[in-house]
Amino acid sequence: MVCVPGHGRGVDDIVGIDDHGLDRTNKDGYQHDFAIQVAEHGLAAVAIEPMAFGCRRDPKAAKQGLGHSGCQPVAGAALLLGQTMIGWRVYDVMRTIDWIETRKELDVGHVGCMGISGGGTCTTFSAALEPRIRAAMISGYLNTFCDSVFSLSHCIDNYVPGILNWAEMYDIAGLIAPRPLFAEAGEKDDIFPIEASRASFAGVTKVYETLGAAGSFQYETFDGEHSFHGVKGLPFLAEHL
Repeated sequence: MVCVPGHGRGVDDIVGIDDHGLDRTNKDGYQHDFAIQVAEHGLAAVAIEPMAFGCRRDPKAAKQGLGHSGCQPVAGAALLLGQTMIGWRVYDVMRTIDWIETRKELDVGHVGCMGISGGGTCTTFSAALEPRIRAAMISGYLNTFCDSVFSLSHCIDNYVPGILNWAEMYDIAGLIAPRPLFAEAGEKDDIFPIEASRASFAGVTKVYETLGAAGSFQYETFDGEHSFHGVKGLPFLAEHL
């Protein structure tokens, strides 16, 4: 399972490492060390550091502390080159799967991808574009562009110029069909409004139903804020991988 963190301290937030670089036993933060939870459900977890997060920030951003994002200068540079941060992060996921293919202890025929928030963004586009991803879990992201990144203040790494001329977020997620997909959303999420998440879930459901794969898309809403939940999603991944 390729595990992609959201904004915060980078990969440390999902593998049980605290602010001092030491192991922690309590699953703190909104990401709740979900890569460790993946392993606890019997799957191999390959946790990656997204570009401009954690140890992949530029020196200026790194000096401002562990939680300071380095997205803006990198995402801006991508736009100047006619590219996007999302595209670069998807490329990272694809190259990670290339690496998995070289590992005898890992099975490239059963690769999944998952992430929360910005990691959910990366998961959505990666699973839509990379057929080697056999199952995916999107946490705290699947919504509508109109109700989230178009209407609320979000990091620049969420934006793909012109995408609303062609597709909504559920259209992108629909490209994952008929492969297994699980999505979850907190009912008190203040940056990805729950009603828009429900609308997006309905849109994705229609795609799966059209392809005769209704059972391969499942979702959960939970009583919580913008955070990883995993109660139904992790068993779903374990079942399908």
